[in-house]
Amino acid sequence: MAARGTGRGRRVGLTREKVIAAAVTMIDRDGPDAFSLRRLATELGIENMSLYNHVPNKEALLDGVAEALLAGIAFPEEEGGTWQKRIRAHAAAFRAAAKQHPKAFPLVLTRPTQSPAALEAMRSTLACLDELRLAPEEMVHVLRGYTAFMVGSIMRELGYAIYLGAMDSDQVQQRTEAIAASGDPILTATAPYLADSDHDAEFAYGLELMISGLAAKVGVPYEAQGRPRPRVST
Repeated sequence: MAARGTGRGRRVGLTREKVIAAAVTMIDRDGPDAFSLRRLATELGIENMSLYNHVPNKEALLDGVAEALLAGIAFPEEEGGTWQKRIRAHAAAFRAAAKQHPKAFPLVLTRPTQSPAALEAMRSTLACLDELRLAPEEMVHVLRGYTAFMVGSIMRELGYAIYLGAMDSDQVQQRTEAIAASGDPILTATAPYLADSDHDAEFAYGLELMISGLAAKVGVPYEAQGRPRPRVST
């Protein structure tokens, strides 16, 4: 009987990085529920046991996928611009990565990790806010509030949270009428907007709400997107 892991995997020069890259491709294509080590081995053209030369089990592989996706995000440089411009650019980079990997990226958002990539994501967020000179504890509060917004809004956009899903105009109209039929005046007034979603507008609104709220809390001017920073007289 062949020894564990001594199959075609070694002959094709397989590495952990190649295994993880193949897993990302599979999950992006088929979704996480359809993913298995056996299917991955078939995709790679190797024996199932050969994968264990590189990952101990499926959970470790999924952790690796999350780490690789997080490490692949091109967060902007901290230098230049104001903290408000930097946090907008940081949020845009994170969301762009999620939209590039809509089926695999929820692993980033739902798997606890202390990987170097996760620490760098936290560090880069904190660095965006450094000029505010907040106390360390408050910096962490801001970080976690920002993270909660990002995770919640992206999970919803990708269809993994409370969301009505994509609908055509007839379905939107039917949903609007169904909500309005409740007779509640608040639901009736907001029914056309509850029945449909504009992810770009909602993400931008939520992010600006956080930025303007933090600016007000720490007593600095809020720079609305596209508006030049107020000149400080000397």
